[in-house]
Amino acid sequence: MARRTRLRTRVLLLTAAFAIALFAITFGLSWRAQVAQEKWSRLVGVETRAIGTLEELIRAQNAYRAGVASRVSGVGANAANLSASAPTPDTRRPTPPPYRVVSQLLESDSLRTIDTAALRRRMSTFTAALADPTSTPEEIDTESQRVVAEAQRIIDERKREIARQLPMLERETHELMSAGLAIAWIIIICSFAAVQVTLRKVVRPIEDLSLAADAIASGDLAARAPVAGDFEVARLAAAVNHMADELKAHARTDELTSLPNFRAFRERIDLEIERAERYPERFGILILDLDRFKNYNDTYGHLAGNDALQRVARVIREAVRVVDFPARYGGEEFAIILPQLDAPALAAIAERIRVSVEAMPAPAGGSQVTVSIGSAMYPDDGAAADALFRAADERLYAAKEGGRNRVVGVAARHAALSAQ
Repeated sequence: MARRTRLRTRVLLLTAAFAIALFAITFGLSWRAQVAQEKWSRLVGVETRAIGTLEELIRAQNAYRAGVASRVSGVGANAANLSASAPTPDTRRPTPPPYRVVSQLLESDSLRTIDTAALRRRMSTFTAALADPTSTPEEIDTESQRVVAEAQRIIDERKREIARQLPMLERETHELMSAGLAIAWIIIICSFAAVQVTLRKVVRPIEDLSLAADAIASGDLAARAPVAGDFEVARLAAAVNHMADELKAHARTDELTSLPNFRAFRERIDLEIERAERYPERFGILILDLDRFKNYNDTYGHLAGNDALQRVARVIREAVRVVDFPARYGGEEFAIILPQLDAPALAAIAERIRVSVEAMPAPAGGSQVTVSIGSAMYPDDGAAADALFRAADERLYAAKEGGRNRVVGVAARHAALSAQ
């Protein structure tokens, strides 16, 4: 970051300039100016920091709730998928992540002057609903919305307080400026210069930062704040941009395996199809599924199942090429995009993955795992993502029906057609 003036330094310099300009003001006028300055500092400093902290709390609460919702939804989906083959699947709700981020925001110094008792009660009710195994996702969501609504109510209240005090401060400013024509002209000249500098170095960068933060909060993770203004403002903009980069990475990364997730995979395959149409080229996809993973979970527990998924993900990463794109497609399914190869090369990589997974030693408290793999080629099996997925998925099921722990690909499909 380029060397920038610190906001504190700029404030001190402006304060010194005003002190020289106002040296001849009477004691009473100086006292009134000091009172007005203190009120303004409290209004802009304390109230704005409090509003900012509450807005951050709302974002953290929504993010926390989304995380809890995805975990609960994942358990529900797993139970639905397993219900056809197991009468009593394990659908226990996973332990929610710690609530420290939201709680720490509530203990921030910027909120010490605000009555947050009602908000604390709402948060206590929310955490109680999380801890209660009988709470439904709808009840948890309702309590989360009440926390957000209470925080928003406090924000609106503080904004009304700012709106109420602003006219009073403006009147006091006008009275001070009318104390003497000569002093007024000095103040106007100095104020004009200070305002221009402040607009360029502080206000406009903060406005741009606010717009970028709003865009990021609304889901536009490509939005970026311009790194401009004084040192603190520029550093804050850089921090917001870094946060957006982290959020974008997390939004496309599976938390358990650290592989790209379903969303990232769909985006990548659309880009791969566009590139293959433009040049043109061929590429393949693989869909992998852990064999009898439900039984593995039921026998050894979900922690052992998670460990198996992580170990398989590591094997996939090591078995594919640098240019390939492996992802966790969902549950115990993985998918891989393999650009610029033909059907024999695709089959060779698929077999290498299968053998590598089969060769993994069984861990303590677990057993050996295997995978079934289905493959498809672009454009042989389809020119659209859905057609490729459908072809690879059909071959995955053929591998399952054929005894599992095997690869069914393009060559196998052609052999079957020839036999018919």
